[in-house]
Amino acid sequence: MQRILPVSVAAFVATCIVGSLLFIGHTQALPAPTVDRVGFPAGYKDTFKLFYVFDNYQNRQIRKVYGNAISASVKAGETFNFPYGSVILFESWSVREDASGEPVLDEQGRFIQVNLTTLFVMRKEKGFGEDYKELRNGEWEYVAYRPDGTYSTPPTGTGSCALCHLTGGSLNLSSISRPNGANWDYVFRPDLYLSGGSGAVPKGVLQHYVFVPSTIHAQPGETVTVYNSDQLLHRIVADDGSFDTGVMNPGASFTIKAGAPGTTVAYHCTLHSRMKGKVVVDPPPPVLQTTGIAISRTIVQAGTSYTGEFSGSNLNAQTYFDVRFRAPGSTVDQEALNWQRGTSGSHTVPAGTAIGTWTFTGVRAHLDEADHSGGYTAVAVSLTIPAF
Repeated sequence: MQRILPVSVAAFVATCIVGSLLFIGHTQALPAPTVDRVGFPAGYKDTFKLFYVFDNYQNRQIRKVYGNAISASVKAGETFNFPYGSVILFESWSVREDASGEPVLDEQGRFIQVNLTTLFVMRKEKGFGEDYKELRNGEWEYVAYRPDGTYSTPPTGTGSCALCHLTGGSLNLSSISRPNGANWDYVFRPDLYLSGGSGAVPKGVLQHYVFVPSTIHAQPGETVTVYNSDQLLHRIVADDGSFDTGVMNPGASFTIKAGAPGTTVAYHCTLHSRMKGKVVVDPPPPVLQTTGIAISRTIVQAGTSYTGEFSGSNLNAQTYFDVRFRAPGSTVDQEALNWQRGTSGSHTVPAGTAIGTWTFTGVRAHLDEADHSGGYTAVAVSLTIPAF
């Protein structure tokens, strides 16, 4: 198994999402400034520091988080008071998705960027934030821009940003939600930047003196990322001595590259003797292969039933089957997705079905109900609906 030791890139995420998407239920406009005092940060890639790259699984985004020199001057232990003049932004990128809408990962287990859609920017200056009224985030103000510098969310719409940074989400204000953002000066995830978290989606965490889960199952070649989500320092070392993370502050992460099926990497914390975990590499899932379909009756009257039987390898009662077919007299293929689950199933011909010969022209098997990405196996099986 190849190991990858901790990789640094992480910092403050300004998570502001357009109010119409995130704050359903707020019937009145939220208080916000009317003037843009944030300013589009032209040339930020040349002058700002890239803090980290965050794979946002919830929103199917990559967020590249940058900060100007003033915000980058913050050290561990100072994140509750960013200096005046701090500007933090994140680029929001759409990501490549598979047929079921899941993010596609690269060889390092990271999301793959597609299009830059928005720049969310927050600025802290003395006296800022008053116009947010009860939503005030200390002395921060927000604006979201498109890459060309035009507004995605103008100042008047950024009450939603303030609410998100104040409560950590779209929660209404309460004695529980109000102080949440103040705990970290209204800047999300500064621990990632200061502690070297990778920003990848986690497969496990260190919490309350245990690995959660204690056993991580992975596929060959998969990159497994584990974060220190505890309030304690940890130091993780492989049992065979093949890697040593060094001391991990809260927010830090380490990664392991899964090797061949059946291999295991066991590890432990040198600072806490009962903390033990492992990554087990499972065999790849079986390849489904459908070779054909047989029907119990080739002539079926409307209102009666017939049975479809699929043949192939690695098929079972949980397998979904799509069929491709042609209606009587047609030369155009149509699809029936998830037409059957399990290798055998009964189907009733509805009243009013067109008479004539229907032809199955293709079959496809899959385990995920939403995954219809595979190709069809060509078949030629006829089913005739008589006139009487």
